[in-house]
Amino acid sequence: MADYKKMYDSLWGDVTDAISLLQRAQQKTEELFISGDDAVIVELKRDSEPGDNDK
Repeated sequence: MADYKKMYDSLWGDVTDAISLLQRAQQKTEELFISGDDAVIVELKRDSEPGDNDK
């Protein structure tokens, strides 16, 4: 019989590790961008709120 708790715990740990890796990669990329000499941050504004197509 399959040990579902062991399988779930293993999956949970691997997914958590993958999320942490992706978060570190994003943070590293953001830091590289901000530390660059040509970094320009542009704020984008939405013309209307989602669902305001009736107006």
